[in-house]
Amino acid sequence: MSSEPEKIHLVVMLKPELSEYHIFANYGETPDDIRGKLAEKLGISPRRIRIFVKKPDGVEYEITHSSESVGSLVAVHGNTWYATIEEPYGSLESAIEAFREHYFSSPELQKKYRPLANDPGLGIWTEKACAKRGYCSPKRTYKVFVFPSLGYPKTEPLIFISPKVYHKCCFHNLKGDFFLLKAKEFPELSPALEEAGRMVELNACIMHIESWDYIRSTEKNPLEVLDVALCTDVGLCDGGSA
Repeated sequence: MSSEPEKIHLVVMLKPELSEYHIFANYGETPDDIRGKLAEKLGISPRRIRIFVKKPDGVEYEITHSSESVGSLVAVHGNTWYATIEEPYGSLESAIEAFREHYFSSPELQKKYRPLANDPGLGIWTEKACAKRGYCSPKRTYKVFVFPSLGYPKTEPLIFISPKVYHKCCFHNLKGDFFLLKAKEFPELSPALEEAGRMVELNACIMHIESWDYIRSTEKNPLEVLDVALCTDVGLCDGGSA
């Protein structure tokens, strides 16, 4: 009997915003199959997607058309892969518009979150208490920064926690200057990103909500559902009770 696992869990990071997608594949499938699964999640043509892995020295290596199996690629390069979209699947302007609309259509969000700049479409922030020991520190509060991503609401928004938490957070120890670099990448969001950079305490990390595909498929305001998920999935709540 083969000892190969039936399913392999891949984490695909969509650049440039680094939205995170979880994809399950058979050992013998190819990157082209992964491209099809990611395209289905994003609602775009697979032909627009390129897939990359990183070599040990950090250099990216394209595997879009590789005939190697997912299993052999994961054995060499690990299960975190990267993807880019050849053509924009949505303008940042339309993402800002949707983000703004979701904020203004929710009295609950307006009560909890404040704009990082004069326009909440560029980004919002709030403070949360830690309700799950082991996920975060109950001795302090955390700043939560939320920005529209390039494909929002199809792709999850950019979520940063400062200081870093221990659960569902990656790219730990980001400093304030990280946000200043991001402001150059996304000039449309620069006032909000620069403000977040000034507000970072100690460090920050990037938060991912695994259920984003489900969240955006519901008829509810996705930012409201995201706020609930921060408490139930991550342990960052209002008033400190999950």
